[in-house]
Amino acid sequence: MKQLVLISHGNVAASYLQSLDMIAGSHHQVTAITFDGEISKAELGQQMVEQVGSDEAIIVADLPGGTPCNVALEQFMNNDKVTILASLNLPMLLELYLNLNNTDFQIPQAVATGQDNIFDVKIKMRATAADDE
Repeated sequence: MKQLVLISHGNVAASYLQSLDMIAGSHHQVTAITFDGEISKAELGQQMVEQVGSDEAIIVADLPGGTPCNVALEQFMNNDKVTILASLNLPMLLELYLNLNNTDFQIPQAVATGQDNIFDVKIKMRATAADDE
């Protein structure tokens, strides 16, 4: 069974998990791991290893180059069953979650969804209004 593991500084990952529950209903196969600065990198890595186990997993970190992302790389860089993504956002998370068990789904689709949903809303609305005229 494929796991989706959210990792972040502070409660960001847990908050995204709550938002996922609000939008998509109760979550399955998804967990959040928070790095609060009080635990060591070794402890953080151990939490990740325990959560992933021997399953296929997609780990999504809040910040590329941050401690949670770097620890994930240290733990899983050579594990082909684990994908590590950075820059967690809700559209990407929803795309990943809704397709966890879809064997035809390709992870770059979720990355594209995340990228496509980052824009200045006012500028986009003005362009849409101008197109409608």
